[in-house]
Amino acid sequence: MKVIFLDIDGVMNGLESRPDHRLGFVGFLEPENVAVLNHIVEVTGAVIVVSSTWRLSMPWDEMRAAFRAAGCEAELIDRTPDLDARDRQREIKAWLAAQAEPPTRYVVIDDSFLMPDLPGALVRTSKLCGLTEHDVPAVLRRLAD
Repeated sequence: MKVIFLDIDGVMNGLESRPDHRLGFVGFLEPENVAVLNHIVEVTGAVIVVSSTWRLSMPWDEMRAAFRAAGCEAELIDRTPDLDARDRQREIKAWLAAQAEPPTRYVVIDDSFLMPDLPGALVRTSKLCGLTEHDVPAVLRRLAD
C-alpha cells in the first residue's frame, strides 16, 4: 500500500484561493488542486491519510463526503492521531507505527511543517497555490516502486 499524508490548507488550496464559504468545507478544496491529487492517485494507486488539523474539527464521514463532492477520486482511509498539532511528524510516525502492515511507500504533502525525523518523505507545497503540477515529479519519486 502507498500512502499520501495530506495536509489541506496550503495543499488543497492556497493563499490565492477564494473559497466559497457557502459550500462549507468543499469550498476549501480547489478544483485545480483536486485535479493534481487525482492525477497522482491515478498514477500511483496511493490512498490518503489526512494529517491536516481539519481532521480535528470535522466529522470523518463529512470530510470524506466533501472530498467526493469536490471531485476527489482518492480513497481517504484514515486520519493521523491527535497527539500534538505543532508536531505533525510525531503524529505521522505514530500512525505508521500503529499499522500491522506498514505502507510500502509514503509521502507527506504539506506546506509548512518540516519533517527531519522522516527524511525524504516531505514534498513541501507553496502556500500561495497549494499542490500543483510542479510538485508531481517529487511526489511520484517518493511513491515509486
